[in-house]
Amino acid sequence: MTYTRRTFVVLLFGSLLAACTGQPGADSAAQNLPPTSTPIPTPPALAPTTYVVQRGDVTNLYEFQGRWLPRDQNALGFETGGTVRRVLVRRGDTVTAGQLLADLDITDLEESLASAQLELDAAQAAAADESGSVNSIVDAELALANANLSLESTRNNSPWQQGQTARLGVETAQRQLEQAQRAYDDAISRPDSPATAVDSAYQALISAQEGVRSAQISLGSAGQAWANYQVQLEQAENAVRDAEIKLERARAGANASEDAQALQTAQLRVDQIQADIARSSLYAPIDGVVLEIAIQPGDQASAYELAITVGRLQPLEAIANVTYTDAQKMGVGLAGVCNVLNQPETAVQCIVRRVPLTPNDADQTVRVAATLPDVPSGQIIQIAMPLETQTNVLWLPPTAIRTFQNRIFVVLQTPEGQRRADIQIGLQTDERVEILSGVNEGDVVVGT
Repeated sequence: MTYTRRTFVVLLFGSLLAACTGQPGADSAAQNLPPTSTPIPTPPALAPTTYVVQRGDVTNLYEFQGRWLPRDQNALGFETGGTVRRVLVRRGDTVTAGQLLADLDITDLEESLASAQLELDAAQAAAADESGSVNSIVDAELALANANLSLESTRNNSPWQQGQTARLGVETAQRQLEQAQRAYDDAISRPDSPATAVDSAYQALISAQEGVRSAQISLGSAGQAWANYQVQLEQAENAVRDAEIKLERARAGANASEDAQALQTAQLRVDQIQADIARSSLYAPIDGVVLEIAIQPGDQASAYELAITVGRLQPLEAIANVTYTDAQKMGVGLAGVCNVLNQPETAVQCIVRRVPLTPNDADQTVRVAATLPDVPSGQIIQIAMPLETQTNVLWLPPTAIRTFQNRIFVVLQTPEGQRRADIQIGLQTDERVEILSGVNEGDVVVGT
């Protein structure tokens, strides 16, 4: 049994207390006995911890956590300020494009719209009795509405994201080409490099060059798509202008009477109120799921302030908030391992898809792509990315290494006894330290 100093003090105090509470007749006899010393056993010395110098890999892992969320997200906010009247969805709800999500208190606007609609109906009836010009106005209004819908559809189909993806693809391919060029130059610069290593580096260089050419072709295609989009957008805008001109001409023909003028005024009032209602409401822009809700009924909402975030159901990825400095340690395309928090059996390979390019980017998150088909949205994902790896090197745990002033050394256990050995160290991690010189594989080292 191992004893500590505190244990022995407690045992000694208990023995003395038992002696003082013995039988009364023995008190005087005990007082006449000469004092005796009580031996305290010395605890056995613990054997020092030893380590064996091993050969293997030393990897500097950067570990962080992200949340498993939809990759494509839309942040929504009201176009005007006011008091929130209704929030019709909850976090996690599935929504469809065009679905009403929330609105402000627009009771006055709704009452005004009902009144304006009645006035418009009356004006249309009066104008129809006066002449058939109202029909041409309605037709022109429908044509204008359809032209506006076509223009909005063209804008929503912008290939901007395709261009951004192609540009990032070129940047990634160029970085890979630079890495392959450096690897090839290093291989041919070393006389002792085997021919297979040189050939492998050369093949990697050729592949990287092909990757750059392919990425540049994709960028050119994206540029052509953007040019085509500009033409389509201009055509849609021209169609809107043409419809507006035709509507103006139709209304000009109806201006000959007061009834026609009243109809135009009533229509403009209805359009304005409907626009104000639309600016006070939030609609789902896509089919997806509600990720975040930052408002509740009764809140005061400011114009363009984040209220609800909606994301597509698929694909999902790990989204992490890390400092810009830590994000720059990783690059797009860096491969690592991801798993659901506290579930190591779910580990899969994952790849960094996005890092912030500058400290001023609006989105400072790191995006990591992985295949986790059975993991629901919202789960915490543990991510480990290897920032640097030294393979087939000597290593020891940090507790085996000692420092004194500027000296780094270990204590070797030899048949002749212990001796110090100065060492040089390389890559350091929490579990392993690379040993460059000073010890040999299999040496036994006494821990600190």
